[in-house]
Amino acid sequence: MQTSQSSHRHHYIPVWYQKGFLAPGKTSFKILDMRPDKFKDGSGRVRGTGPSILSKGADAFFWKSDLYSIPRLGKMDDVIERMLFGAIDTQGKRAIRAWLSEDHKVIHDTYLHVYEFMDALRLRTPKGLRFIESLARKKQTQLDLMLAMQELRRMHCLMWTEGFLEIAKAPEGSSGFIFSDHPVIMFNRHVFPGDPKLPVGHDPHLHWQGTQTLFPFDKEHLYIITHNEYARSPGPGKARKERMNSRYFDLGNQVVRYDDCLRSRTLTELQVKEVNFIIKSQADRYVAGRMEDDLYPERHLRTTMWNKLRGFLLPPANKVIRQTGYTMVQFDDGRCHFQDQFGRRPKSKEEFDREFIKTKKLKEHFEGLINRHFLDNL
Repeated sequence: MQTSQSSHRHHYIPVWYQKGFLAPGKTSFKILDMRPDKFKDGSGRVRGTGPSILSKGADAFFWKSDLYSIPRLGKMDDVIERMLFGAIDTQGKRAIRAWLSEDHKVIHDTYLHVYEFMDALRLRTPKGLRFIESLARKKQTQLDLMLAMQELRRMHCLMWTEGFLEIAKAPEGSSGFIFSDHPVIMFNRHVFPGDPKLPVGHDPHLHWQGTQTLFPFDKEHLYIITHNEYARSPGPGKARKERMNSRYFDLGNQVVRYDDCLRSRTLTELQVKEVNFIIKSQADRYVAGRMEDDLYPERHLRTTMWNKLRGFLLPPANKVIRQTGYTMVQFDDGRCHFQDQFGRRPKSKEEFDREFIKTKKLKEHFEGLINRHFLDNL
């Protein structure tokens, strides 16, 4: 067991991730504390303490002492920080860098690691830990909390893999995206922060069709995941409607596609400010940017009314169909796998047999087309 001070300093936002938001040649951020500590002065009046805007480096903030430590043999042990989150952070770093460099071989090898990292990043922040605590009916020990986090950390991965994928860019010379102490955002245009129908501190549910996931990879790239049903036909009536086949733990049995992620869009500077306003609105306490002006995106917007935020975050309708469809796979040993775009598979032998016959006919059709093509070109 490590005894150094660093082993007790648990970053809920990894240092390597923070560094992706630094300005060139800089080593520190401007950080806005939206809930500065309060104290009473000698006269009993409540006052704030310390500046609300801080200047901190990537290693100096977004951590808490022993945040994930558990009691072991009478001492606090950081095994979860070292063995669980350490591995997830390392794999997530490699996966995100593969997306940024468009290294498709590494993307293929690490694709699911992006979502494991995102889910862990949501649940291990102070806001995420409070969310886990709110799900429990009884008071939890630190060990209970860490075990619950492990059980919950992959619950969203399946729905993310089945969504429409896009990486949007900030314009060249832009101030870029900011990040917060809760950096994976669940954005629903028709469910505003503090919605009375949601428990206090909860974000819109991911299984709602209208909920998009926004995750800045760095200051220049924004990962956007949208449910295909909503992307094809958005509207307030679908905002809280449950997505088709909304299950959580079926990832190992699914065939997913990630080779057609949309990467062609560059946002305007105003759209970047709008995204930053959304990020700030769902932060717990802190947001970080390169300059003080980055911390106040609302100053640049025509409106901050939640349902008036424009729909530019939705993908172009003509692109959505390219990431959907019916999947039929036949393996070398003759086994077959069938699923529609929502992950639904045959429920009976009769349904399976019908799909098998369709697959066989389709295979014969394509083989015929290929053979005719070669004969015509002899």
